[in-house]
Amino acid sequence: MICYIDSSVILSGLLEQSVAHSVTRLWEESSERLSSNLLKAECVIGIRRAALAQKLPPDDPWAESRIGLLFKFMNSITFKLMDESIEDLIRSTPELSNCRTLDAIHLATAMYFRPHLDEALTVVTLDERMSALAQKLGFAV
Repeated sequence: MICYIDSSVILSGLLEQSVAHSVTRLWEESSERLSSNLLKAECVIGIRRAALAQKLPPDDPWAESRIGLLFKFMNSITFKLMDESIEDLIRSTPELSNCRTLDAIHLATAMYFRPHLDEALTVVTLDERMSALAQKLGFAV
């Protein structure tokens, strides 16, 4: 299974949330993992915000250890830079206005990858709005 990975999935595993077991299973079952380079920044900020929510400084060892794990995960993901091809997809796909900007960038990036693959691309996200729109755009979720 080829998976497009959203930041909600990575963060749930790194922050040890209740769905982490399911995320681990999906991660292990995927033959290829794809995402936007946006994922890196989203996850670093998400980890640091989780530290702040625990009344820890954003550079606390707890956060830094998770950021270290994050970049180990990143080594097994193929990234697409947000460039003019992604901007063109956003401009030509009015349905993307039904979600937040970062989610639209992720879905446009998944749309970019889709014609270049030999099998269906599954969008892996824990975000309900992104999931609903991905399904409307013809992705398995």
